Amino acid sequence: ALQTKGIQPGDRVAIMFMNQKEYLVSFFAILYAGAVVVPINITLPSEDIVYVFLNSGSKLMISTQAFAECFEGKPIPILMANQSEEKKYPAWEEAVEQGNPNFEPIPHGDADSLRVLMYTSGTTGKPKGVMLSENNLSSNMDGIAPLFQFHTQECLLLALPLFHAYGLIISLYALDAQAPLYLVPNFTPKKILQTLVEQQITILPLVPTMFSVLLHSIQKVGADKLASLKLCISGGASLPEKLLNQIEQSMNLAVLEGYGLTETSPVLAVNSREKGSVPKSVGQPLPNVDIKLVDDQGNIYRYESGKVSGEGEILAKGPNVMLGYYNLPEETAQAFDSEGYFRTGDLGHFDAEGNLYISGGRKKDLIIKAGENIAPVRIEDVLYQHPAILHAAVIGIPDEKLGEDIAACVELKPEQHVSEQDLKKFCREHLPTFMVPAEVHIYEELPKNQTGKVLKNKLKEQYANQLQKAGG
Repeated sequence: ALQTKGIQPGDRVAIMFMNQKEYLVSFFAILYAGAVVVPINITLPSEDIVYVFLNSGSKLMISTQAFAECFEGKPIPILMANQSEEKKYPAWEEAVEQGNPNFEPIPHGDADSLRVLMYTSGTTGKPKGVMLSENNLSSNMDGIAPLFQFHTQECLLLALPLFHAYGLIISLYALDAQAPLYLVPNFTPKKILQTLVEQQITILPLVPTMFSVLLHSIQKVGADKLASLKLCISGGASLPEKLLNQIEQSMNLAVLEGYGLTETSPVLAVNSREKGSVPKSVGQPLPNVDIKLVDDQGNIYRYESGKVSGEGEILAKGPNVMLGYYNLPEETAQAFDSEGYFRTGDLGHFDAEGNLYISGGRKKDLIIKAGENIAPVRIEDVLYQHPAILHAAVIGIPDEKLGEDIAACVELKPEQHVSEQDLKKFCREHLPTFMVPAEVHIYEELPKNQTGKVLKNKLKEQYANQLQKAGG
């Protein structure tokens, strides 16, 4: 069907779906046609969707009627599934019916060529394309296989969005292990609980925020109804120890926390099914991943048996590490050290058994909220559009459920007046929901250095001190 639409080997094809069968069918069809998959984050505003489509050089968008409004009047060729009666776009279903039944998969070159172009938030605020090869993804599947040990008798529920690397790699591994995969389009506790019971689900991967919401519902109905559930997997953000203990104790199962980034396809480390969870730890590095820690003085730390390592930035090397950032040679070069290790920007250390711990600090100025990478500059740019704001700085603040949430700190122009609630409303009108600050603080004067740059570290210190005084 893609061939009849003129798609050639090497072409980019964007896909934008909720969790539904058409996503995975389209994903594999694009690969079999020798083309490159460009997954689109469905929570992006329409201007960012257009940016990703054009920046990637995509020739076609495959989507569903649910997102039709995003494409109105946009220069995007579309193949539309689940259409309304209007049928403004060529239909996915008709294209599949008209496809060549004798189609042969097209050779697409070596396993290290570009196959998936996955956009993620960057420090510049604009999404940037992470170039992943077939070998990147397959090696990550190989790395997690002995730790997760999926098999054909498992039943896995996927509420994680497929457009995220976490959801994608879990689904690919489940399919490879021939484990039944139940896709849930929208995360609602009621739907999750219903599917867990009806389908006798045995494995449930989520992010901490989802676990927190779900746990509250499970405690209402009783965990005894979920006797089939044997394993939970947590990733995308730090899992609070209190929440981990609550899940394991109330549901009598293990929760395996892992760690990774889109740039590493994505898993770097994870606790194993065999050993169970290690509180506060993301487990040991995958067997095919090499991790070193480098501090600000250039000292290098690796795991040594029986010793706790020093703390440093986590650098990773392995077949799962990306090819680079699409059309961003300078950022790609900066992302790797002289030995080819990828700089994660996260700080961590090893314990005496080789388990990796994420310290919570990051060199990169990103906020990770419920697994979403959020560039503060994107929110700051919106705040600066408000006529009353002179200076704006956005910082990450600790949140037990989300890992981090967003606080906007602003300084108003002379003789200007605006409330914190009005600024929140302004943000809601110009930003995706997950980027709207949870807190807005208005300062008489923001702390700055001699050049006038706002000192975010100082703001974070002030916030921490206020929490301490308040007993938070």
